[in-house]
Amino acid sequence: MRPMNKEKKLLVFSVDAMVCEDLALLREKPNFRKYLAGGCEVTGGMKGIYPSVTYPAHVSMVTGCYPASHKVTSNFSFTTTGKDQNWLWFSDAYRTEDLFAAAKKAGYTTGAISWPCSARNPNIDWLMAEYWMPNPGDTLTGSFRDAGSSEEMLEIIESCREFLPEGYEKGGKKNFMQWPQIDRFNIRVACEVIEKHAPDVMFVHVGLFDAARHAHGCFGEHIAAAVKELDGYIGQLGEACGRAGYGEALDFVLVSDHGQMDIRRSINLNVLLADGGFLQTDERGRVTSWKAYSFSNAMSSLVYVADPADDKLCREVYHYLCHLCREGIYGIGRVFTRREAAFLEHLDGEFCFVLESDGYTSFGDGAVRPLVHNFDCSDYRFGKATHGYLPEKGPQPVFVAKGPDFIPNRTQKRGRLIDEAPTFAAILGVGLPEADGRAMTGLLRKEEKEI
Repeated sequence: MRPMNKEKKLLVFSVDAMVCEDLALLREKPNFRKYLAGGCEVTGGMKGIYPSVTYPAHVSMVTGCYPASHKVTSNFSFTTTGKDQNWLWFSDAYRTEDLFAAAKKAGYTTGAISWPCSARNPNIDWLMAEYWMPNPGDTLTGSFRDAGSSEEMLEIIESCREFLPEGYEKGGKKNFMQWPQIDRFNIRVACEVIEKHAPDVMFVHVGLFDAARHAHGCFGEHIAAAVKELDGYIGQLGEACGRAGYGEALDFVLVSDHGQMDIRRSINLNVLLADGGFLQTDERGRVTSWKAYSFSNAMSSLVYVADPADDKLCREVYHYLCHLCREGIYGIGRVFTRREAAFLEHLDGEFCFVLESDGYTSFGDGAVRPLVHNFDCSDYRFGKATHGYLPEKGPQPVFVAKGPDFIPNRTQKRGRLIDEAPTFAAILGVGLPEADGRAMTGLLRKEEKEI
């Protein structure tokens, strides 16, 4: 391993649900031309992970591991009673070392703003996790204190209060998920951290493309507006790095986690499991007992069996799911056993089966009729476009990078999301021995390959 260079500065900017097709518009914008044009690009996009949803993907982006290794298989921990209190905000949800830990051990300072699954990460010096006010009576500072922000970080967060959506502290999740307003707050906080503390390794995440696509569909005029907004963010971050004195030491990397595809309907698979006698509900539609339960990841779903050691029950559930798939009308394109999912798609967990969409259906968790759910942008699974499907499907995530450790104007046809963390580790001269991916050495200057 080559000696660490204390002058290195790495900024990774993740734009949720941005895809390669968006780059044509972005290349025309002034801040992209100033800060990222002439760098590296993976032209055919980055193959994501399964399921192609935000939290598992962002954990893969900082660990270099598939979900079978890091164990985050959804945005949520498993529940049959509603997901809003079960977001996997906290970093103890994953089981493998991340880039923040490797960087800290090597003496780098670290920061992360609105990065999924980063709350209470002890290896992030300047932390404002993706986290909203889940508890009654939460306040701006109290909520982020619970999520692991230091007192110094809380001062920065409080100083950026004016950028929050109106009524933020009264609405919890509802107001947290107002885009682009919440992203403007996140970017302002990130810029303050960069200017005041100049962390060596900085990760930032925004959600405006994801929100726009869920609300309006995969492509359209709304994406042009999102691209214009994004270019402003790139400019703000670039200018903050300039004021912080990063200069020519800065490696600026633009990435994303997954694409989206348009859907035509959303089906509540638990209604079908109830029809099959595998779960029961009360008069209010709440699950009272279950033998099998479908836990949605939008265009895929994890099916849990109450007693996975009961071979007879597992066979009954499997045959029923295969029957639904063969019927061809319930939105199921494929049924994976847990073993098949682990072997073919590097996805493993406590579930027994995985259901993949037919390509135009999303899945919900409802257990009572109606079977088909109307479009509803309050939940990412029910918008006009969504994700969660097999990673080779649909438009692909982006990777664009410029800086002293990347070869100018170098392109690579394809990459993998799990290759990102090893690539960043190579730049920093640190190791990620648990990673499933490998550094994209074809994009790096020679000295960064020798680790």
